[in-house]
Amino acid sequence: MSHRNLTKYTEIGRRVRELPAEKTRPSYQWEELVQKMCVSDDAGLQKIGIKELGELNHRFPKIN
Repeated sequence: MSHRNLTKYTEIGRRVRELPAEKTRPSYQWEELVQKMCVSDDAGLQKIGIKELGELNHRFPKIN
């Protein structure tokens, strides 16, 4: 590989690393499961649900 091509590939790699990571929305099934865990009678599931709901709200705030 020539020095010129190596420089181009290095520049492309640098630009790709600088791109912000895409935030893909979780499936509605996951959101429903998290909501059901939040209101579960099982304290362990409830704790996990509340933690996951917090993560969802933090990463994907609702737009009103």
